[in-house]
Order: sequence, then C-alpha cells, then structure tokens
Amino acid sequence: MTSHFYYGTGRQGPGPVLKHLLGEYSLARSYWLHTVVLGWGFAALGGWLLHALAERAPMRHVAVAALVFEAFALLVWLWSAAGTWMAALRRLVMGGGRFWAVAAILTIGLAMFATVREAWEWRPGVEDLWAVAQGRQPTQSFELKLQPGGRELLYRGGINEGAAEALERELAKASPALTTLLLDSPGGWIREGQRLADTVHRHRLDTRVAHECYSSCTLVLLAGRERSAAPGAVVGFHRGRPMGQTRRPTTPAKAEEAQLYLDAGLARDFVDQILATPNDSIWIPSRQALLEARVLTR
Repeated sequence: MTSHFYYGTGRQGPGPVLKHLLGEYSLARSYWLHTVVLGWGFAALGGWLLHALAERAPMRHVAVAALVFEAFALLVWLWSAAGTWMAALRRLVMGGGRFWAVAAILTIGLAMFATVREAWEWRPGVEDLWAVAQGRQPTQSFELKLQPGGRELLYRGGINEGAAEALERELAKASPALTTLLLDSPGGWIREGQRLADTVHRHRLDTRVAHECYSSCTLVLLAGRERSAAPGAVVGFHRGRPMGQTRRPTTPAKAEEAQLYLDAGLARDFVDQILATPNDSIWIPSRQALLEARVLTR
C-alpha cells in the first residue's frame, strides 16, 4: 500500500502577508501589484460597497462601515508601502536596477510623508462619522402637522431619517381633501430628501414653502405638481457634503447630485450654480429667478 504522506522538516516559510512585509517579493510585484493595483482596487471596491450600503441601510450603519473600511484601508496602505520599501532596500543593497529601487524609495517616502501630514485633517471627518454612528442626525427633529381645513400638511424641521415613512403614515390617515405639503426645513440628508420627494410625487401633492426651504428640502419642493412660496419665504441651494468629509469649499460635487436637479427639470446653468455653491454657504435666488427656472410654478 502506497502512502501519500511525506515526512519533512516541519518548517514553513512566511505567508504572503509577512513575505511582502519582509520585502521578499520582487520590487515590481511589491510596487505594482501590492501597492498600486491592490490599493486602487481596494479603494474602488470599498467605495462601491459603501455606496450600495448607503442606498439601503440606516446612516448610522453606513457610518460604522465607513469607519471600519477607512481603518482597514489605512492598514492595507501601511502594509503595502512598508513591504515595497523593504523590497526596494533589498534591491538597493543587493545591486542591480538601483535606479528603480531609489525611485520606489523616494515615491513611497513622499507618499508616507503626505499621509502623516494629512492625518490631522482626517480628524474632523472621523469625528463626523463617529457622531453619525452614534445616531446623530444632521439637524433638528421634524414634525408633521395637519393644518386647519385639512387641505395642507406642514412639514417642519430637518430632513432626517424616518421622514419619508412618517409622511407616508400621515398621508394614509389624511382625508382626500389634502392636496399640499407645506415646507419649513433647513435641509438634511440628501437620501431622505429623495425619499420624501418620491412620496410627494407618488401622491401627486403640491408643495409650498411656508418659511424656508434649504439644501435637500429643495428636492422635496421640486417634486410637487404645483410649487409656490408664501410671501417672504426663502428657498436656498448649495451642493451636498458627503458624510465624513470636511466642509472645505474644495470638496467636489458628485455627478449624481447634479442629475437629481436635472431630472427635476432645472436648466443646466441653474444646476451649475447650485453645485458651485459650497456646502458651508447658501445661494438664495430671487423669486423671479425661481419662477424663471421653474423651481416655483406660481
């Protein structure tokens, strides 16, 4: 009977994770595969997964996932950079292709320096994610109140999670006489604004600004069949701020944000002005400009 078991020394070499960290792979593999391809691929996969999660899960769960991903991404980057550095040092000491070894050492060194220098700037974003993970909403709580006569329902407060579900419940209880959603909101989550807008559109409601309608509240306003504003009411726009990013004016707008306004029927130049307005500012068009842009229909 032939045995398929063999005796050996019992010693095993380091696994691929440790082998890279010790610089035992070739410089080309360490740099291009482990640092460039793995780094970009991991970032792209993580971004896709977080985007998919943000469409379905509560924002606190999204924030937790983002914190875990960012911590793991940092570990992957440090591992890949350290291993490539070691591979370059080995090549430099052993000779052969010293130009590429020096180039890799300088590239990784500059990248590590930039990472350390920017680490302090990550703190506000991490604090933001941590606060959301603990349940913080972007602004004050909201309330829904049926107005005398039963034809108007007032939405007052932030566009926070649960707003669309609350509106659906109120509409289920309301009489057929209800035709208009009154808005008085500083804005909030863009995703919840989209959900509120879908509810308004599905129930074929008119919208009217009672006092103010800023930020994501404008998405709800634009979903109305007929859109109006009370005398002295204010409508304000700015581009969104992704959760976990600082409020720097240089934060670029996302293409899908522009598409939301374009799909609502706004002209490209009007949308461009919205996206050109930083999140920490507000653009308040005149009533005439709102009428001409078809933000208001009357």
